[in-house]
Amino acid sequence: MVSFISLSSGSNGNCYYIGNGEKGFLIDVGIGGRSIKKRLLQNGISIDSIMMVLVSHDHFDHIRSLGTFTERFKNPVYATAEVIRALETHFCTAGYTRGYTHAIVPGQTTQIDGVSVTPFRVPHDATDTVGYHIEFEGEK
Repeated sequence: MVSFISLSSGSNGNCYYIGNGEKGFLIDVGIGGRSIKKRLLQNGISIDSIMMVLVSHDHFDHIRSLGTFTERFKNPVYATAEVIRALETHFCTAGYTRGYTHAIVPGQTTQIDGVSVTPFRVPHDATDTVGYHIEFEGEK
């Protein structure tokens, strides 16, 4: 069974988990790795089950710990090309995400480790903000 867990939401940081306990992924990494690990464990999930990160946009509360998280856990990071360019110079991520980023295109479906991801544009005051339509293990 696929679960959606809000690990943190709001101006202090945003981070969401989608997975089945054995494998899953994060949307945004606006909180620290220790907090993510602790909150996942509270739900019986190992941080080692995280197979990727999707980034919605480049606001601080969505990427605050993305750089250090990527450096430590080596997970691939998926975002639009414009967001990837922004991550290359953002003080939270510059130098940390290079080599781990993969561009996805709004409106185009990408298959990633058995997960179907279709980003769609969302109006917001950030670089190329997207939401995600996700299909994982037959659930949307």
